[in-house]
Amino acid sequence: MPEPLAVGAREFKTRLGTYLRHVREGRTLTITDRGRPVATVTPVDQTGQSLEARLDQLRAEGVVTGTGKPLLRVHKPVVMRGRPLSETIMEDREDRF
Repeated sequence: MPEPLAVGAREFKTRLGTYLRHVREGRTLTITDRGRPVATVTPVDQTGQSLEARLDQLRAEGVVTGTGKPLLRVHKPVVMRGRPLSETIMEDREDRF
């Protein structure tokens, strides 16, 4: 297993793409703030488990706690007809420019 990395929050933000590449390669990344660990970024578990099954496993391990409520479902986006709102706004602002 690759060696874990530690990086400051500012550098992580600046070089996000580089660090995400390391995580994709299987490395664990610890993000620090003034030298103190504040977060860990780990590769996604590729076991094929559903989100609910993975969360149940993490709850059983004591890694996360739940609210006892069911997970919220992602709704399909609403499809709007007609012209884009941005066009209407630009038309409304034409007299100001």
